[in-house]
Amino acid sequence: MSFSVSEDRAKLLAEPTELDQPFWDGLAEGKLRIQHCSIDTCGNYQYPFETFCFRCGSDDIGWDDTSGEGEIHTFVTVHQRYHAAFADILPYNVSVIELDEGTRIVSNVINIDTDDVKIGMRVKVAPQPAGDGRYALFFEKA
Repeated sequence: MSFSVSEDRAKLLAEPTELDQPFWDGLAEGKLRIQHCSIDTCGNYQYPFETFCFRCGSDDIGWDDTSGEGEIHTFVTVHQRYHAAFADILPYNVSVIELDEGTRIVSNVINIDTDDVKIGMRVKVAPQPAGDGRYALFFEKA
């Protein structure tokens, strides 16, 4: 089973901004790059992205490549077509991935039957090309 980002789904991707450009650049390099608080006593990794640390409030935020690995914290299997762009991949999962760095991120686990997706399953980042040099964030079984 092989997954690809359709042209219709690619149109739904957010446009990169000055704030989140490092995230998109990381995906294009096959990496999951997220914000990291530079304060030694904090060190919080965070998603979604912001101009300050969610934990300590510092504006000393940098970007780090993560391990790209984590585990499924929870998920739901979608059977209903809520948008025409997703009709060809039903059913699919929407998963909350807890990264090894501690933060959680919502994505899909691809290249797996939806019945095989399990809480606690180890996953790794698997960015997929979405046209025009852009990549979308997905995970696959580790």
